Amino acid sequence: MGLKYLGCATVSKQLMDVLKEKGVDISLNSKEDGFDLVHAHTFGSLALSQKRKTTSIISAHSTPSINKGNIILGDKNFWKKVYSKIYNGFDYVFAVSKTSVKELKEIGIKKPIYVLENGVNRSFFQYNEKKGRFFRETYGFSKNDFVVLNVAQITPRKGVYDFIEVAKRNPDIKFLWIGGFPYFIGSSDFLRLKTMIKHLPTNIKFTGFVEDIIGAYSGSDLLFTPSYRETFGLTIIEASACHLPVLARRIEVFEDLFNTNIYFGENVEEFSQTIRQKPKKQRNGLPEKYDLKRIADDTISLYEEIIDSKKV
Repeated sequence: MGLKYLGCATVSKQLMDVLKEKGVDISLNSKEDGFDLVHAHTFGSLALSQKRKTTSIISAHSTPSINKGNIILGDKNFWKKVYSKIYNGFDYVFAVSKTSVKELKEIGIKKPIYVLENGVNRSFFQYNEKKGRFFRETYGFSKNDFVVLNVAQITPRKGVYDFIEVAKRNPDIKFLWIGGFPYFIGSSDFLRLKTMIKHLPTNIKFTGFVEDIIGAYSGSDLLFTPSYRETFGLTIIEASACHLPVLARRIEVFEDLFNTNIYFGENVEEFSQTIRQKPKKQRNGLPEKYDLKRIADDTISLYEEIIDSKKV
Protein backbone atom coordinates (compact mmCIF):
# COMPACT_ATOMS: atom_id res chain seq x y z
CA MET A 1 0.00 0.00 0.00
CA GLY A 2 1.29 3.44 -0.90
CA LEU A 3 -0.04 4.87 2.38
CA LYS A 4 2.85 3.32 4.31
CA TYR A 5 5.11 5.89 2.64
CA LEU A 6 2.96 8.83 3.76
CA GLY A 7 3.57 10.73 6.99
CA CYS A 8 -0.13 11.47 7.58
CA ALA A 9 -0.76 7.74 8.04
CA THR A 10 1.84 7.60 10.84
CA VAL A 11 0.56 10.77 12.46
CA SER A 12 -3.10 9.79 12.51
CA LYS A 13 -2.49 6.28 13.89
CA GLN A 14 -0.23 7.42 16.71
CA LEU A 15 -2.47 10.34 17.62
CA MET A 16 -5.47 8.02 17.72
CA ASP A 17 -3.67 5.66 20.12
CA VAL A 18 -2.79 8.49 22.53
CA LEU A 19 -6.32 9.93 22.38
CA LYS A 20 -7.66 6.51 23.30
CA GLU A 21 -5.26 6.39 26.26
CA LYS A 22 -6.69 9.72 27.38
CA GLY A 23 -10.24 8.34 27.34
CA VAL A 24 -11.53 9.61 23.99
CA ASP A 25 -13.99 7.18 22.39
CA ILE A 26 -12.64 6.73 18.84
CA SER A 27 -13.47 4.48 15.91
CA LEU A 28 -11.21 4.17 12.88
CA ASN A 29 -12.74 4.19 9.39
CA SER A 30 -16.17 3.41 10.80
CA LYS A 31 -19.25 3.53 8.58
CA GLU A 32 -21.59 3.85 11.57
CA ASP A 33 -23.52 6.97 12.62
CA GLY A 34 -23.88 8.83 15.90
CA PHE A 35 -20.43 10.42 16.27
CA ASP A 36 -19.94 13.88 17.75
CA LEU A 37 -17.16 14.57 15.23
CA VAL A 38 -15.60 13.06 12.14
CA HIS A 39 -11.90 13.89 11.80
CA ALA A 40 -10.25 13.00 8.49
CA HIS A 41 -6.47 13.02 7.99
CA THR A 42 -6.78 12.60 4.24
CA PHE A 43 -9.66 12.79 1.78
CA GLY A 44 -10.68 9.30 0.72
CA SER A 45 -14.18 8.23 -0.25
CA LEU A 46 -15.09 7.19 3.32
CA ALA A 47 -14.09 10.55 4.80
CA LEU A 48 -16.02 12.43 2.13
CA SER A 49 -19.17 10.41 2.80
CA GLN A 50 -18.97 10.44 6.61
CA LYS A 51 -18.53 14.22 6.83
CA ARG A 52 -22.13 14.70 5.73
CA LYS A 53 -23.45 12.92 8.82
CA THR A 54 -22.00 15.12 11.60
CA THR A 55 -19.59 17.96 12.34
CA SER A 56 -16.50 17.34 10.23
CA ILE A 57 -12.81 18.24 10.48
CA ILE A 58 -10.00 17.63 8.03
CA SER A 59 -6.29 17.94 8.80
CA ALA A 60 -4.54 19.66 5.90
CA HIS A 61 -1.38 17.54 5.80
CA SER A 62 -1.28 18.22 2.07
CA THR A 63 -1.67 21.44 0.09
CA PRO A 64 -1.44 22.13 -3.66
CA SER A 65 2.23 23.20 -3.49
CA ILE A 66 3.15 19.78 -2.11
CA ASN A 67 2.04 18.13 -5.35
CA LYS A 68 4.66 19.94 -7.44
CA GLY A 69 7.51 17.52 -8.02
CA ASN A 70 5.54 14.83 -6.21
CA ILE A 71 2.95 13.57 -8.67
CA ILE A 72 2.43 13.83 -12.42
CA LEU A 73 0.77 17.15 -13.32
CA GLY A 74 1.28 18.26 -9.73
CA ASP A 75 2.09 21.84 -10.72
CA LYS A 76 -1.21 22.41 -12.51
CA ASN A 77 -3.58 25.09 -11.20
CA PHE A 78 -6.55 22.72 -11.17
CA TRP A 79 -5.16 21.22 -7.94
CA LYS A 80 -5.88 24.52 -6.19
CA LYS A 81 -9.53 24.16 -7.19
CA VAL A 82 -9.57 20.50 -6.11
CA TYR A 83 -8.14 21.23 -2.65
CA SER A 84 -10.35 24.28 -2.20
CA LYS A 85 -13.50 22.33 -3.01
CA ILE A 86 -12.59 19.40 -0.76
CA TYR A 87 -11.40 21.40 2.25
CA ASN A 88 -14.34 23.82 2.04
CA GLY A 89 -16.60 20.77 2.09
CA PHE A 90 -15.63 20.14 5.72
CA ASP A 91 -16.77 22.29 8.65
CA TYR A 92 -13.28 22.93 10.06
CA VAL A 93 -9.71 22.67 8.79
CA PHE A 94 -6.69 21.85 10.97
CA ALA A 95 -3.46 23.22 9.48
CA VAL A 96 -0.24 21.51 10.60
CA SER A 97 1.80 24.74 10.54
CA LYS A 98 1.34 28.49 10.35
CA THR A 99 3.04 28.39 6.95
CA SER A 100 0.24 26.16 5.67
CA VAL A 101 -2.42 28.59 6.87
CA LYS A 102 -1.18 31.18 4.39
CA GLU A 103 -1.49 28.78 1.47
CA LEU A 104 -4.89 27.54 2.59
CA LYS A 105 -6.21 31.09 2.65
CA GLU A 106 -4.59 31.84 -0.71
CA ILE A 107 -6.46 28.98 -2.39
CA GLY A 108 -9.76 30.19 -0.99
CA ILE A 109 -10.46 28.14 2.15
CA LYS A 110 -13.39 29.88 3.84
CA LYS A 111 -13.99 27.49 6.74
CA PRO A 112 -12.44 28.13 10.20
CA ILE A 113 -8.76 27.13 10.27
CA TYR A 114 -7.00 26.03 13.45
CA VAL A 115 -3.27 25.33 13.73
CA LEU A 116 -2.55 21.92 15.22
CA GLU A 117 1.05 20.87 14.69
CA ASN A 118 2.21 17.27 14.53
CA GLY A 119 3.90 15.45 17.39
CA VAL A 120 5.75 12.23 18.15
CA ASN A 121 5.16 9.55 20.75
CA ARG A 122 8.39 9.73 22.74
CA SER A 123 7.77 6.37 24.37
CA PHE A 124 8.17 4.94 20.85
CA PHE A 125 10.55 7.37 19.16
CA GLN A 126 13.65 7.12 21.31
CA TYR A 127 17.26 6.10 20.77
CA ASN A 128 17.87 2.36 20.99
CA GLU A 129 21.51 1.27 20.86
CA LYS A 130 20.74 -2.40 20.21
CA LYS A 131 18.40 -1.65 17.31
CA GLY A 132 20.87 0.84 15.91
CA ARG A 133 23.68 -1.69 15.98
CA PHE A 134 21.51 -4.32 14.27
CA PHE A 135 20.51 -1.79 11.62
CA ARG A 136 24.13 -1.00 10.79
CA GLU A 137 25.02 -4.69 10.60
CA THR A 138 22.02 -5.38 8.35
CA TYR A 139 23.10 -2.78 5.79
CA GLY A 140 26.82 -3.51 6.02
CA PHE A 141 27.95 -0.36 7.83
CA SER A 142 31.01 -0.52 10.07
CA LYS A 143 31.45 1.26 13.40
CA ASN A 144 33.62 3.85 11.65
CA ASP A 145 31.24 4.61 8.79
CA PHE A 146 29.45 7.95 8.89
CA VAL A 147 25.87 7.19 7.78
CA VAL A 148 23.64 9.90 6.32
CA LEU A 149 19.94 8.98 6.31
CA ASN A 150 16.79 10.29 4.69
CA VAL A 151 13.29 8.94 5.27
CA ALA A 152 10.97 10.15 2.53
CA GLN A 153 9.05 9.44 -0.64
CA ILE A 154 11.33 9.09 -3.65
CA THR A 155 10.31 12.21 -5.54
CA PRO A 156 11.97 15.38 -6.88
CA ARG A 157 10.01 17.42 -4.33
CA LYS A 158 11.86 15.60 -1.55
CA GLY A 159 15.21 16.62 -3.03
CA VAL A 160 16.23 13.19 -4.23
CA TYR A 161 18.46 14.50 -7.01
CA ASP A 162 20.38 16.74 -4.61
CA PHE A 163 20.68 13.85 -2.16
CA ILE A 164 22.27 11.70 -4.85
CA GLU A 165 24.58 14.50 -6.02
CA VAL A 166 25.79 15.19 -2.46
CA ALA A 167 26.46 11.47 -2.02
CA LYS A 168 28.45 11.33 -5.26
CA ARG A 169 30.61 14.24 -4.08
CA ASN A 170 31.35 12.44 -0.81
CA PRO A 171 32.27 8.85 -1.72
CA ASP A 172 33.84 8.18 1.69
CA ILE A 173 30.48 8.75 3.43
CA LYS A 174 27.52 6.34 3.37
CA PHE A 175 24.10 7.55 2.24
CA LEU A 176 20.84 5.70 2.82
CA TRP A 177 17.34 6.62 1.60
CA ILE A 178 14.38 4.85 3.22
CA GLY A 179 11.04 5.17 1.42
CA GLY A 180 9.33 4.37 -1.84
CA PHE A 181 6.89 5.60 -4.47
CA PRO A 182 3.48 6.12 -2.81
CA TYR A 183 1.85 7.02 -6.12
CA PHE A 184 3.70 4.34 -8.11
CA ILE A 185 3.67 5.22 -11.84
CA GLY A 186 1.91 8.47 -10.94
CA SER A 187 4.93 9.66 -8.96
CA SER A 188 6.97 12.42 -10.59
CA ASP A 189 9.95 11.08 -12.60
CA PHE A 190 8.99 7.52 -11.62
CA LEU A 191 10.72 5.68 -14.46
CA ARG A 192 13.76 7.96 -14.48
CA LEU A 193 14.31 7.52 -10.74
CA LYS A 194 13.70 3.76 -10.84
CA THR A 195 16.45 3.49 -13.47
CA MET A 196 18.80 5.86 -11.67
CA ILE A 197 18.54 3.96 -8.40
CA LYS A 198 19.77 0.81 -10.15
CA HIS A 199 23.02 2.50 -11.23
CA LEU A 200 24.27 4.36 -8.16
CA PRO A 201 27.76 4.44 -6.61
CA THR A 202 28.33 1.88 -3.86
CA ASN A 203 28.09 4.48 -1.07
CA ILE A 204 24.39 5.11 -1.84
CA LYS A 205 21.56 2.73 -0.95
CA PHE A 206 17.80 2.99 -1.49
CA THR A 207 16.04 0.44 0.73
CA GLY A 208 12.34 0.94 0.07
CA PHE A 209 10.08 0.59 3.08
CA VAL A 210 11.74 -0.43 6.38
CA GLU A 211 9.68 -1.84 9.25
CA ASP A 212 11.97 -0.78 12.12
CA ILE A 213 12.41 2.96 11.69
CA ILE A 214 13.80 3.26 15.22
CA GLY A 215 16.76 1.12 14.20
CA ALA A 216 17.35 3.44 11.24
CA TYR A 217 17.25 6.60 13.33
CA SER A 218 19.39 5.00 16.06
CA GLY A 219 21.93 3.50 13.67
CA SER A 220 22.52 6.57 11.52
CA ASP A 221 24.67 9.63 12.20
CA LEU A 222 22.69 12.39 10.48
CA LEU A 223 19.23 12.91 8.99
CA PHE A 224 19.58 14.82 5.72
CA THR A 225 16.27 16.09 4.32
CA PRO A 226 16.79 18.34 1.27
CA SER A 227 13.06 18.71 0.59
CA TYR A 228 11.90 21.73 -1.42
CA ARG A 229 8.33 21.97 -0.09
CA GLU A 230 6.65 20.73 3.09
CA THR A 231 3.64 21.49 5.25
CA PHE A 232 5.47 20.34 8.40
CA GLY A 233 8.47 17.97 8.51
CA LEU A 234 7.52 14.91 10.55
CA THR A 235 10.79 13.01 10.10
CA ILE A 236 12.68 15.93 11.65
CA ILE A 237 10.92 15.56 14.98
CA GLU A 238 11.05 11.76 14.79
CA ALA A 239 14.83 11.89 14.28
CA SER A 240 15.25 14.55 16.96
CA ALA A 241 13.38 12.37 19.47
CA CYS A 242 15.96 9.66 18.73
CA HIS A 243 18.83 12.17 19.32
CA LEU A 244 19.83 12.24 15.67
CA PRO A 245 21.24 15.53 14.29
CA VAL A 246 19.29 16.97 11.35
CA LEU A 247 20.39 18.85 8.23
CA ALA A 248 17.59 20.33 6.11
CA ARG A 249 17.04 22.71 3.25
CA ARG A 250 16.41 26.25 4.42
CA ILE A 251 12.71 26.60 3.58
CA GLU A 252 10.19 28.79 5.35
CA VAL A 253 8.28 26.10 7.21
CA PHE A 254 11.46 24.49 8.58
CA GLU A 255 12.80 27.84 9.73
CA ASP A 256 9.50 28.69 11.43
CA LEU A 257 9.25 25.35 13.24
CA PHE A 258 12.83 24.21 13.87
CA ASN A 259 15.07 27.27 13.49
CA THR A 260 17.37 26.70 16.49
CA ASN A 261 17.19 22.91 16.51
CA ILE A 262 18.64 21.78 13.18
CA TYR A 263 21.38 22.56 10.67
CA PHE A 264 20.45 24.29 7.40
CA GLY A 265 21.79 24.43 3.87
CA GLU A 266 20.54 25.89 0.60
CA ASN A 267 22.38 23.95 -2.11
CA VAL A 268 24.52 20.91 -2.81
CA GLU A 269 27.76 22.61 -1.81
CA GLU A 270 26.42 23.85 1.54
CA PHE A 271 24.93 20.43 2.28
CA SER A 272 28.27 18.80 1.48
CA GLN A 273 30.19 21.18 3.72
CA THR A 274 28.01 20.40 6.74
CA ILE A 275 28.07 16.66 6.09
CA ARG A 276 31.87 16.64 5.73
CA GLN A 277 32.05 18.22 9.19
CA LYS A 278 30.23 15.13 10.50
CA PRO A 279 28.15 16.82 13.21
CA LYS A 280 27.97 14.59 16.27
CA LYS A 281 25.23 16.26 18.28
CA GLN A 282 21.85 17.83 17.84
CA ARG A 283 21.74 21.56 18.23
CA ASN A 284 18.98 21.46 20.83
CA GLY A 285 17.08 18.17 20.83
CA LEU A 286 13.31 17.76 20.50
CA PRO A 287 11.26 20.71 21.82
CA GLU A 288 8.66 19.76 24.42
CA LYS A 289 5.93 21.26 22.23
CA TYR A 290 6.17 18.28 19.85
CA ASP A 291 5.46 15.64 22.49
CA LEU A 292 2.42 13.77 21.19
CA LYS A 293 0.77 13.72 24.61
CA ARG A 294 0.73 17.51 24.61
CA ILE A 295 -0.54 17.54 21.01
CA ALA A 296 -3.30 15.12 22.06
CA ASP A 297 -4.33 17.50 24.86
CA ASP A 298 -4.52 20.35 22.36
CA THR A 299 -6.58 18.13 20.03
CA ILE A 300 -9.06 17.30 22.80
CA SER A 301 -9.38 20.99 23.67
CA LEU A 302 -10.18 21.83 20.05
CA TYR A 303 -12.67 18.97 19.81
CA GLU A 304 -14.43 20.22 22.95
CA GLU A 305 -14.43 23.82 21.69
CA ILE A 306 -15.98 22.76 18.39
CA ILE A 307 -18.60 20.51 20.03
CA ASP A 308 -19.54 23.24 22.54
CA SER A 309 -19.90 25.81 19.75
CA LYS A 310 -22.47 23.56 18.07
CA LYS A 311 -24.57 23.50 21.24
CA VAL A 312 -24.98 27.25 21.37
